[in-house]
Amino acid sequence: MPPPPRCTIKQIAAKAGVAVSTVSYALRRHPSIPAETCQRIQDVATQLGYRPDPQISALMAHIGRGRLVNSAGRIALVWMQGRRTLTQTDAFFVQMREGAAARAQLRGYHLEEFWPAEDRLSGARLSGILRARGISSVIFSPSIEGVTADYPLDWAHFACVVLGHARWPVELHRVAHDHYHAVCECLQRMTAAGVTRPAIVLTEEINLRTDRAVKAAFMTHHPSEARARGLIYTLDQSGPRGFPAWLRTHDPDGVLLLRREMWDDIATPRLKALHRAGRVWCANWHAADPLALPGIQQRYDLAARTAVDLVTGLEQSRSFGLPDHPQCVQIRGDWHEHAAPAPAVAAVR
Repeated sequence: MPPPPRCTIKQIAAKAGVAVSTVSYALRRHPSIPAETCQRIQDVATQLGYRPDPQISALMAHIGRGRLVNSAGRIALVWMQGRRTLTQTDAFFVQMREGAAARAQLRGYHLEEFWPAEDRLSGARLSGILRARGISSVIFSPSIEGVTADYPLDWAHFACVVLGHARWPVELHRVAHDHYHAVCECLQRMTAAGVTRPAIVLTEEINLRTDRAVKAAFMTHHPSEARARGLIYTLDQSGPRGFPAWLRTHDPDGVLLLRREMWDDIATPRLKALHRAGRVWCANWHAADPLALPGIQQRYDLAARTAVDLVTGLEQSRSFGLPDHPQCVQIRGDWHEHAAPAPAVAAVR
């Protein structure tokens, strides 16, 4: 007697009243599908006697291990700030593009870039271009300057993911660097090196961008919570001129810079002495740093890869428009000890 016909995903979709792609994602419990929807679809699959085809599963696993997929799908990478020359040469932007492009190719997509500021494209104009080209997946690059960003698309027609911490007037899915973990990791390394009074130099702008995660991490994980608040120097509020007196008054035995560029504003003789003693760290490590500061390397190449995974999942499940429950994924950076000195300072973010 021949075996009974195998239940298909198409039959499950018809029974559950959803798209075939939604069933495919729900059976794998993909994060783009709400948990309740996943459970409902899996219940329908069980009722219909669905069993995955092992040959298809093996093929998909083979693809997931790195086989490239041919497809005509495209993803828009919208550069919120910076002209073509900057985004194509600056190390921060280059690692982001390379991460996104490699992941897009692996998933069978092509990355198409747009520079609205340079090309004077309004949100409405870019929406029309994207729709005309059949592009429904959009990734916004980080907004480097300022706490907020605003670039309105015709949201109902797109699946959108934002890179970075800048606030938008609408809630969108987001992938960003984990600043909280970065500060915690640096503090742990400083303490392990014998620092008992670590200080941090930060900006309130970045602290606000991260929903105050930078200060929260520093005060919560400081070896002396009672003294932690006094060992925070807010550069964009207090200015460089007040730093020498502050450093003498609080006398930290180690200093964490939130950004490498801060050194140029506050490189006092006392701070230089701490640096010579190996007592200065950086929460934004870069290989080309001539100071060779140890610290955390932000992995926006991995963030861009994750954004591609997220936005293509949204597109394939037809989850367009402003999300009811925005996802926020934070990518941890990598710890690096002292870098090899380089002849010039590279741009870091």
